[in-house]
Amino acid sequence: MSDLYDTCVFIDYWRGDSVALALVDSARKNPGTVFYSPLSATELWQYPRLGRQEEIEYVALTRYMLREAVLDTTAAMKAGQWLRSYSRSQRMKLAADALIAATAEQRGATVHTRNVRDFKKFYVYVKQY
Repeated sequence: MSDLYDTCVFIDYWRGDSVALALVDSARKNPGTVFYSPLSATELWQYPRLGRQEEIEYVALTRYMLREAVLDTTAAMKAGQWLRSYSRSQRMKLAADALIAATAEQRGATVHTRNVRDFKKFYVYVKQY
């Protein structure tokens, strides 16, 4: 089973969290073996105070160490099915997590996140770091 790092891994890595640093170090030692979702780029780049140094680090991670887990229509449809039972406001809050979970499921990947509660609503292979 492969691994997919959620957005919080990037954020915690930048903040110096020891577990996130170890996850990224593991990916650095084995480039191309760990996935990330392009939705994480959206979540990171929407942050108004994202600094230039953070951008450089995130680009290095996503271009040279991690593999992009491309979101396709099949995963998008799966996420949509998962979200059907939620209210509109809940769907808006959970959409990115459902899409990332569906992308991970498609690849048979374990999602590494601190946001286990929301991911477990959709997918069983979730690991809190």
